[in-house]
Amino acid sequence: MSQSLASFAKINLFLHITGKRPDGYHDLFSLMTKITLADEMTLTFKVPGVRVFCNHPLVPQDQTNLAHRAATLFFRSCEKQKKNISVPGVAIDIRKHIPVGGGLGGGSSNAAAVLSTLNARCHDPFSQNELIKMGQHLGADVPFFLYGDT
Repeated sequence: MSQSLASFAKINLFLHITGKRPDGYHDLFSLMTKITLADEMTLTFKVPGVRVFCNHPLVPQDQTNLAHRAATLFFRSCEKQKKNISVPGVAIDIRKHIPVGGGLGGGSSNAAAVLSTLNARCHDPFSQNELIKMGQHLGADVPFFLYGDT
């Protein structure tokens, strides 16, 4: 069983750095919006483990890939919180259209798409706030893609 979806890019309409935090990140005031440029993703369920395939040679296909990390985090969180789900694993096929390293959030968008799709496929074991907390562990832009359009 498979599901195809679009994973949209984002642009920063406004970005103002307001300070630097002890963790190395910057405090920002920013306005972002999703745009129509998107990667095409196909998630195949009922497969063991987590696997990633991508048509772009610069995108890692191992556990360092953000989509892979998102799926792994989702399944580990289900196990840790004793959530009974019917999906044992996922194969993630990514057809990149968002430029790699272009600041458009392609990897973060892919990760958010994996989290939200797995959650829906597994009958919503996690709330939106729980997904956002997972997203925060993956990267600063992942929660944006879980929230909405702007």
